[in-house]
Amino acid sequence: MLIFVDSSALKASYDTKDDYHARADELMRKIEARETEITGFVTTDYVLDEAVTLTRFAHSHAKAVELASAAMASKFMRVVYSDEGLFPDAVQIFKSHPDKEWSLTDCLSFAAMRKQEIKTAFTFDAHFKQAGFAIIP
Repeated sequence: MLIFVDSSALKASYDTKDDYHARADELMRKIEARETEITGFVTTDYVLDEAVTLTRFAHSHAKAVELASAAMASKFMRVVYSDEGLFPDAVQIFKSHPDKEWSLTDCLSFAAMRKQEIKTAFTFDAHFKQAGFAIIP
């Protein structure tokens, strides 16, 4: 099963100071041990940008570089790049939900998940649940 991975989960996986680090690390351990049905991650370039930036300021430049390098080299994670088809979908989601505190990056994630037919996200961001997706851990 492919799942979407959000910046909150990526940052928590790499930032040992993150409040959710232990939970993220446990899920990653289960994936590596093949104790879950998860066969891969999908994310977006916007999520990677956000995760690397947040890790840079919350932890260190070196840890942010480690995250970026690992993501780009990963055979387990596929990065969906925003393009002329995806970005307008994200803006439409953003425009049509003024009652939500969703960022444009959240909306791009939702658009990518819909386009890829992914129903579950590895995230610590409740916005994914608000948008109708299942979240783990």
